[in-house]
Formats: sequence, C-alpha cells, structure tokens
Amino acid sequence: MAMQAQAAVGETVRAVERAADILGYLSRAEAPSGVVEMERALGLSRPTLYRLLHTLEGKGLVRSVGEPQRFVLGFRVVELARSWLGRADLPTLAGPVLEGLWRETRETVALLLIGEDARTRVCVFERPSPEALVFTRGAGWVERLAVGASGKAILAFMDADARALVLDPLRPDARSKLKADLAEVRRLGYGASVAEIIDGAASLAAPVFDQTGSVRGAVSLFGPQTRLVGAHRERCVARLLRAARDLSVAAGCPVDALPGGAGDGTGAR
Repeated sequence: MAMQAQAAVGETVRAVERAADILGYLSRAEAPSGVVEMERALGLSRPTLYRLLHTLEGKGLVRSVGEPQRFVLGFRVVELARSWLGRADLPTLAGPVLEGLWRETRETVALLLIGEDARTRVCVFERPSPEALVFTRGAGWVERLAVGASGKAILAFMDADARALVLDPLRPDARSKLKADLAEVRRLGYGASVAEIIDGAASLAAPVFDQTGSVRGAVSLFGPQTRLVGAHRERCVARLLRAARDLSVAAGCPVDALPGGAGDGTGAR
C-alpha cells in the first residue's frame, strides 16, 4: 500500500510538472499552438498532452481556438497574474535585486518611489556601501524630483501632465536646463548627477516601471565622485540598468514596454 501511495504521488508530481511545461510553452509562443508542435517541443505523447490540455482548459488556464484546434493561455492566467501583481509591492520585490547590485558595485544602493504629491520621491530602501568612505541618506529621505539623478530618472519618464507639475513652477532658465537634462536621461536610459544634493557625492539612477508600463520610481546608486569614475562607473551603469530592468519585469512591466535604455542595458534608444 505504501509503495502504491508513493507511486501515485510520483505520478501527480509528474502531471503537475508537465502541466507547468505546457503553460510555460504557451506563455512563450507568439501565436496559438497546435498539438503536433507542442508534442514535438515538450516530448509528451499525444494522449498525455490532450489529457493535460483538457484538464487545464477545464480550469480556465488554457483555451482552444480555431479549426484545426490550437491552444493559447486562458483568462484564468490573467486573473492569477493580476492577483499576484496586486499583492507584490516594489520594496519587497526589490530586496534581492538591490542586494545583488550592492554586492556587484560595493556602493550605496537605494529604491526611491514617487511621492504622493507627484513632485517628490521618497527613499523606501537603502543599503550603505561597505567601503570606508560612504554617502548615505537613509530610508524616509524625501527630495524634489527636479534635482538629483533619481529625481530626473523618474521625471524623464513621467507623462507630460505630471512633468508639467514639476517644470512649470521653475524659472525659465532652470526649466530649460532641466528639460535638456531629461532629454539626456531618456537618451541614455539613466540619470547622473554630481554634487547636486551632497557635496562630493555622485549618483546614478535608472527608472523602474510597473505592470502598466508607468514609471513608479528609480533604483539609485551613489558614492564619492572621486570613486564613481572611469571603468568602475561604466560597470556601475551596466549593473544599474540591469537591476532596474529586472525589477521592472518582476513588477509586471512587459519587456517591450520598457524604454531602450532600461530595457536592453545598453542605453541605446
């Protein structure tokens, strides 16, 4: 009896693994998929494949379309994704990403989100550099979007009406300079500043986007301006762009909705 129970559990686990393989395959498919191509790609027998597809269709995870019959992901997958996204907050998602960035760069790393007034950003996570010379501002720190690398990284990708809330109150000369800075951020995919907020400090920041493709905040990295130069700065930029991209994708942003700089890690647009 014990052996039979163990065998039954093994069959159940294999069925779950195969069902997950089917869902993974359909999630990557660019068009509805037929049984023959799935059979070939997944290495499953046709009876097994039909049985699993029928079960998944009954649960709303897969649906069949057209004639001959082809398969796509079902609407239940969308419901599950929405449920997950509704519970997944950026600070929680950011932990592993920022930890990796911190280890790779050995500079202070932070996550900043747009403030409720849409004119400021708030630091919700910070990990100080392990180096002897370190700059830190701490979680809870608030600053205007108009200054600093993270502010500009956010502002550059906000919609025109939201940008106007920040730009319109500025003096004409300051407004023109900031507009030029924002254009450069959009071109590169990241923002940079030197001694704009803290004397002697340099900062790099890349935007983070949510499931709607809207900018939510920025991943920031900062340290002494004498250290963030040359090859080290280039490595920091590459790793920063990758971290911001990874966090955006984890938050549900479609890869094709990411701007060029944030999406491919090169800064090209």
